[in-house]
Amino acid sequence: MITREDLMNKRHDEFRNSLINDVFVMDNEGKVPMDKVMLLIWQCRDDTGVVEFMAKFVAKHAHSRDVFDGIEFYLPQFAHMMIHLEANWTDSILETLALIISQHSIHFALQLNWILEGAIEDYQPETPEGKPNEDFNPLYYSRCIKLLCNIERCVVYGTPRRHELQRLYEKNQISMDEYLILEQSDARFNAAQIADNVRDSVIDSKTGLLIDTKITGGELLYKRHVRTSRCKTKPWKTRYFAVHERMLYCYNRRPTEGGRLVRAMPLEGAKIHKTRGKAKYKHMFEVHNLHFFFRMRAKDDSERDMWINLLKEESESSVLYPHQSRSKTSLKDTQLKQSTQIIDDLNQWQKARYDFFKDERDFVRSLCDLAEDLRFKNREERKQLAPGLAKGVVIPPTVYVPMCNSTDIWRRVGSTIPEDTRVFNTKERCPVILYFVTKRGEKLSALPKDKKDVNLDVAEYMRFQFGADVEAAAPPKAMAPINENPEIFMGIESTLTEDEEGGINRKSVTISMEPSSTRTQDDSDSDDSDQMSSVAMVWAGPSKQPKSSLSKSGVRVNAQASRVLRERFAKIPVKVSSSLRNIKKSRSSKQAVEKSMIEQVSMSMVPIVETKMLEDDDCSVVSNLSGSMKTADGGILQIENEKDGIESQCLQKSKSFICGNETWAEKTERLLREVKDSSGEATSEIYGVMAKSNDDLRQEMFVMQMIHYYKSVFANANLPIWLRTYRILSTSKSTGLIEVLMDATSIDGLKKSDKYPKEGGMRAYFEMVYGKPTTDSFRAAQKNFMTSLVGYSLVSYLIGLKDRHNGNIMIDLRGHLIHIDFGFAMGMAPGHEFSFERAPFKLTKDYMDVMGGKDSDCFKEFRRLFVEGFKAARANSQIALGLVEIMMYKSNFPCFTGSRYGGGIGSKRFQDRLMLRVEEQYIEIRANNLIDTAINNKGTKLYDQFQKLTNGYEI
Repeated sequence: MITREDLMNKRHDEFRNSLINDVFVMDNEGKVPMDKVMLLIWQCRDDTGVVEFMAKFVAKHAHSRDVFDGIEFYLPQFAHMMIHLEANWTDSILETLALIISQHSIHFALQLNWILEGAIEDYQPETPEGKPNEDFNPLYYSRCIKLLCNIERCVVYGTPRRHELQRLYEKNQISMDEYLILEQSDARFNAAQIADNVRDSVIDSKTGLLIDTKITGGELLYKRHVRTSRCKTKPWKTRYFAVHERMLYCYNRRPTEGGRLVRAMPLEGAKIHKTRGKAKYKHMFEVHNLHFFFRMRAKDDSERDMWINLLKEESESSVLYPHQSRSKTSLKDTQLKQSTQIIDDLNQWQKARYDFFKDERDFVRSLCDLAEDLRFKNREERKQLAPGLAKGVVIPPTVYVPMCNSTDIWRRVGSTIPEDTRVFNTKERCPVILYFVTKRGEKLSALPKDKKDVNLDVAEYMRFQFGADVEAAAPPKAMAPINENPEIFMGIESTLTEDEEGGINRKSVTISMEPSSTRTQDDSDSDDSDQMSSVAMVWAGPSKQPKSSLSKSGVRVNAQASRVLRERFAKIPVKVSSSLRNIKKSRSSKQAVEKSMIEQVSMSMVPIVETKMLEDDDCSVVSNLSGSMKTADGGILQIENEKDGIESQCLQKSKSFICGNETWAEKTERLLREVKDSSGEATSEIYGVMAKSNDDLRQEMFVMQMIHYYKSVFANANLPIWLRTYRILSTSKSTGLIEVLMDATSIDGLKKSDKYPKEGGMRAYFEMVYGKPTTDSFRAAQKNFMTSLVGYSLVSYLIGLKDRHNGNIMIDLRGHLIHIDFGFAMGMAPGHEFSFERAPFKLTKDYMDVMGGKDSDCFKEFRRLFVEGFKAARANSQIALGLVEIMMYKSNFPCFTGSRYGGGIGSKRFQDRLMLRVEEQYIEIRANNLIDTAINNKGTKLYDQFQKLTNGYEI
């Protein structure tokens, strides 16, 4: 008799087999389907062999632009698995993968760094308010700290032998394929050495106690208060403090005596100083950052100064230089000298990478700190204070606004424009919009003959600027050197053995060196055989490979998997190979078994759509930004990314409502002419970003990822459905940056405009601005409105977006709607079960009037696109379900936690909205029913009225 458990196991095996088939057998046109790779790792998370093979498979192809874009797009899911999975892995497989990729792109390392900083705050022992943290988890906490430290080590040390491989390639002695193989091997070895160097965390993952008794520590008297409150009258307490890897740990007594970890504070960027003013007690000093404030007393001035120096070193230095005493000698004599010595041992390129990595984090932190500082000022004074604070932002020599991918164009921040700083006054926070002059196309000494490249991407720039390693880089002391030969690396072999617990241990790594000059003409570039192109050093194009081939085990695999096996990069796991053999068999003998939701529909590859770049035949400059740019010769070039048939005079009328009589192109042109620019050899652009504090942006990042995914689904289905995605970066649990939406305003702001029609609503506005309904401009704007309304209606329903008042819906110059602020998602709503928002999505009378009513051709097209878009979303539901399922696992997102939304409720409701149990023939009827329910819904009216009464938002 077949039990329910047997059926579930069968479904899981079938789904896993289909994933393996899609990744390793199906012809993917030379591309790696990162969505399915991510899902396969999740589905096989309890199988060490499969996860390790997939990690090596991804690392092997990380030199491909499309693969790297996929890695960064699904980074939140990969990071979530790294932090939360408790599989019995003897080696940190996903951590090693992250370290390998971090060596390839410092930008990736920075993005992961900020995710980990937020997780550290989630799982630290104590909340910023001084209360015990209910979510404290020693395992996750120590895991994040360890990975954070290792990432920086990888960034600074890089791949030490890259420069030698580059020379060999330039001498035409090795091919590009050989270069990539050897560089990957170097990166893997470096990652393994760094991970092994701190394999044993100083914090016990179960108890939160220190394991290493040699860690710097001692007893101090202390008082602590939260930044937003005054010091309370409390007695001084004797506590044991320990310093390790830029963290300050506080125990109620010595850990060796069974002490309990009561709080911990990140020291990076912290301020450490003697207590200012007239101190009530002697020998006092303070340690504080954005959230924590420690006030401590030492026994005497000598001990106080020793602690201050130690903490300052830890807050300012890299985690590459931990303060770990090897003896019981003085901290001042041993620890500080050790840090200075290791810094001195870095060569100029390692020091440059260290400085850049630190400067970039400090720069981003300073933007968020500006918003936090203004939050504590009187609301009447904020606008006057903001320009001065913006002017005081320190901009290091080489930093950028990290709202991009590694494959996006590099733009260095040159200066701020403090006069245009804009402040939003709210009760709980003070978001600030900051504008910067950015530079691209500056000369780089590492580029051949000081060439300039205005289209150099972020990863390429960082490789050339910080990865040249002209001087021979001695490996760090913690790393075992590989015997090197100045001739040529022709092969590599990695010997792996299983330990007693079934884990994988690296026994030896050897590089065989055989002098060779047999590089064929096919291996070299026909146009430039003696010099590697700038792009080739970072990104590799697809190789000419057969569509599929047989592995040694007789399993037919595609070109990507075949190459991994042929180069002995990894051995195919038994579970994967057996699944490949059984795929055809299982398909032919498939039984009529009810499938689970995530396994019910077939999967197709969905390339993630990025912002298209404008390319002019008469100009060598491309851009993914709208606005204006100032070229190196001083000319101003306006970039318009959209041509939809709306006449210029209509846009002139629209801008008086939308952007204060100055479009973004006009504003950037004005700013570029006004800014005093000392650099005449680079192309200049203006970039705007919103800095926020006291706000957790991680759920918004996830919702925007889902919107971006559905935008890609609709594009892949060739549906003219419009969605506007924008960058959101969470830099901690309570701070972050948001890309500024240009040439757009909220519908609330539009309706409060003095020129807005007194009667007729948005239909009257469209006719006033874009002309009569029979004109081409009106029809174009109406189409823009309709296609964007379709997109946001679909994602509002599918993702369960709520709180859709007119302050959270924007409209741009050309009539597109844009939704913002996703604090309520996956069905989570203000008022919860008492919420007015019961409609599938917002479809008001205003919206219907713009489209011409129920009988109009525009509304009929709205219906058609909505139905087709819903079918496309349903047909590509597996990846979307996977994204939700991963992020829901041990999640801290409000939409996945608590009695109302926790316990898998969010995922179940998401599945219900996708209607996966409904037969295809009934989908069109169900989708049209959603539209009919949404039209002029009473709940939508009541919620708009409620927001009008409570917050003043126009209806």
